[in-house]
Amino acid sequence: MTCFFDASHGSGSQEIMWSPQWGSPRPVFACPACAQRWTDHLQGRNGYPRPSDPQPGYPQPGYPQDYTAQRRGYGTGSVVAAGAAGFLGGMIVNEMFDNDEMVEQVDVVDVVDDYGDYGNDW
Repeated sequence: MTCFFDASHGSGSQEIMWSPQWGSPRPVFACPACAQRWTDHLQGRNGYPRPSDPQPGYPQPGYPQDYTAQRRGYGTGSVVAAGAAGFLGGMIVNEMFDNDEMVEQVDVVDVVDDYGDYGNDW
């Protein structure tokens, strides 16, 4: 039999109990290196952090944090944008609901036709 995990490893000389992620355990043959790796994995020496190990980059209890606190609240840009949107929206709504009556404007101009007689005033 070849190695169950990688056929290029050669013959599988050791029988181990292996189970897929959502399956039932079954015996498979593996080469000595894969059998040792699987044994280490079962004993928790696979390099993955255990829940009890401290995680780097996350705050640990009892140690001061060396980062500055982030600013809370809205920034100036968002306040200005919301104000501009409200102002523009208010103008549009005001024009929609405005009940201006149409006022007809008539310019009254007195037209005097003197037929070109300027009265010799020039």
